[in-house]
Parts: sequence; structure tokens; C-alpha cells
Amino acid sequence: MVNLSDKTLIPFLIGVLSLIWGSSYILMSIGLKSFTPYEVSALRYVFALLAIAPFAFKKLSQISRSDWPWIMVVTFVGTGFPGIIYPTAVQYVDSSVIGIINALTPLFTLCIGLAIFRLRLSLFKGLGVLLGLLGASLLILAGSPSGSDTTVSYALLAVLAPLCYGISTNVIKSKLGHINPLAITMAMFIQLGLLGVMYLAFSPHWKLPMSELSNGIDRTMHFQSIASMAVLGGLGTSLALFLFYNLIQRTSAVAASTVTYMMPLVALFWGNIAGELIDGWHAVGMVCIFAGIFLVNRKKKGVDQR
Repeated sequence: MVNLSDKTLIPFLIGVLSLIWGSSYILMSIGLKSFTPYEVSALRYVFALLAIAPFAFKKLSQISRSDWPWIMVVTFVGTGFPGIIYPTAVQYVDSSVIGIINALTPLFTLCIGLAIFRLRLSLFKGLGVLLGLLGASLLILAGSPSGSDTTVSYALLAVLAPLCYGISTNVIKSKLGHINPLAITMAMFIQLGLLGVMYLAFSPHWKLPMSELSNGIDRTMHFQSIASMAVLGGLGTSLALFLFYNLIQRTSAVAASTVTYMMPLVALFWGNIAGELIDGWHAVGMVCIFAGIFLVNRKKKGVDQR
């Protein structure tokens, strides 16, 4: 059951996660100015491990041997694969559009929950997901704030990421709800962080000395790219996932995944700050998204919804 204190905490977690994750695509774009998509992912996971290790290393003892297969599913399906998919897609698709595509996560979460994890579906939850999806679709059809064309194949590639998130979110709720979120996060980034270190050890580009930063590679931009990866790893990955796992354990898998409905709004906000315009279709899409979030999080008294 969701206790009374969660009535205020859950909206707070959704708001913070929307702000953090909605800004992550801009950080990826900055990182890609100096690094390849694989280097962006590797640096992100290394910084995430460094950020969380001092606080969570001792929590690993909470994870039993039977939990590790599910931990690995969450690690690679829920974080590893999307961490490569998004930087690859951001090279060809506007970062704001990628943020909008990520709003498909609740729909995938619901479908996978129904098909595999026997998720109980209420009328309001189903209508909320569909309404939120409608809002996200309107934003996609309206185009990115910059008005630039997108490559269909890479946009479709980006759709695989919310599918992965849908699988991971259901696994966490159904199989790992008894584990401290810090322990789950630490277990993930031990695996991904060490793989990132191994990859970077054989990738010379990211560690070019200052004397070699020429021929189109700006020194200031190089350090900005590193700084963006540090922020993305420490805040946008380790802290954000810790908060997200808390949110999943406090509410339903589908309700937790609605945080991705708010992310397009943050992406559009950054576009507006950069001088990009938001038209009427964007406004309609935002209204649908907010209405969808309200319906998905609507609870019936005395009912414990997964």
C-alpha cells in the first residue's frame, strides 16, 4: 500500500526526475561534440559509479544470489542498452524529439505488465496512459522546436529505449521490490562502470592531451563535454535511478513510468530558453500529458494497485 506520506513525496520525485532526465539529452548533445556515442556511454557510467560508490557499496550485501539474474536484466536492458541507443540517435535526431519519444515508456510498461507480469489494469489507468500517449504523439507530429528534419530510422531506433525501460520497470516492481534502491543502483553501476573503464582503456580519443586538441576539436568544448558527462553520470544517472527505484517501490510500475511524460516538457523548456518557439500543438500535447499523469496516478480507496 502507498502510505499517506507518499502523497506529497511521489509528486516531488516525479518533478525532480522529470527535470533531471529531461535535461539529460542536452548533456548528451554536448558530450557528442567531443566523444563518440560509446565513449559518452562509458564516461557516463564511470562517473555514475564514482558518484554512488561512497554511499552505497556496503548495501550490496542485501542482494542475494537469486536476485542477481534480475539485477542483470535491469542493468543491461534497463540502463546499458538505452545508454547506447540514445547517444547514437541524438547524433541524427533533435534532443527534444528524443525526449518526446521517451514518453512512450508508460505505454510499453503497461503492455509488458499486462502480458508478462499480470498487472491489474483499471479503467482510469488505461485511459491515462492512452491520453498521455496522445499528448506525446501530438508533440512528435508538431515537430521539434528547432524545426529540423529527423531521420526516421534513428527515431525508430530511439523507440527501442522506452521498450527497454518498460521491461526494466516491471522487473523492479515485480522481482526487486524487497531490495534497497541504493543496493540496486550500486549493483548496476559496478557492472556498467567497470565495463566503461575497460572500454575507455582501449579508446584513445577521449584522453587526448591538450597539445593534440586541435584540427576542429576545441579545447573548451572538450572540457565542457567531460563536465557534461560528469553531471550526466552523477546526477542524471546514479542519483536519478536511485530516486526512480524509490518511486517504483512507493507506487505502481505504470504510475512511476509516467515521469517520462514530463520529460518532453523539460526538453521543450530548454528549447524555449535557446530561443526556440512553442506553438499551439505543443500546448495541446502538454495538456494531454498532464491529464494522463493525473488519471494514471488516481487511486481507488482501499485498493492496492501494482
